[in-house]
Amino acid sequence: MIAYVNYNSLLCINLLILKMDKAKKPLGMVVVEMLKPMFRVLETRASKQTDVKLTMPQFVLLFTISEEKEEVILKDMAEKLGKDKSAILRMIDLLEKKELVRRVVDQNDRRKNQLLITKKGERLIAEFRVVETELNFELLEGLSEADMQTFYKVVNHITGKAEKLKNAT
Repeated sequence: MIAYVNYNSLLCINLLILKMDKAKKPLGMVVVEMLKPMFRVLETRASKQTDVKLTMPQFVLLFTISEEKEEVILKDMAEKLGKDKSAILRMIDLLEKKELVRRVVDQNDRRKNQLLITKKGERLIAEFRVVETELNFELLEGLSEADMQTFYKVVNHITGKAEKLKNAT
């Protein structure tokens, strides 16, 4: 069941959140506050060091397509990336225009297109991974192996719980 909250309630909640210190902020806000600057730096560095300029969502889509072992289905991509199908289609069009992916008509069903990563797309992914690896070394500087094990344990726990809750609804 979806609970409806009026505007005044949302305003009060937001004011309370603003007064909280980091340790008491909602988990989602803490994660977003961590990811936003990290992604900005990654996007900025990648745009300087690669010959093709992509936004983080475009790169995430390119990478996700490259990781698919089976056919790429628009609906599945939209669900994985938390975007609507039309937004994914626009990004695919842009990736195709930049010659990073290509559509190939399915020989068994001419209504379907398969998405394949081009050589140029593969090169871009490799270049991006170098930039990402360098940034990760900088970000993790000062953290111990035990810190990182704890971090991944927490991330895996929360991800697993969220997946179970998603599947239960």
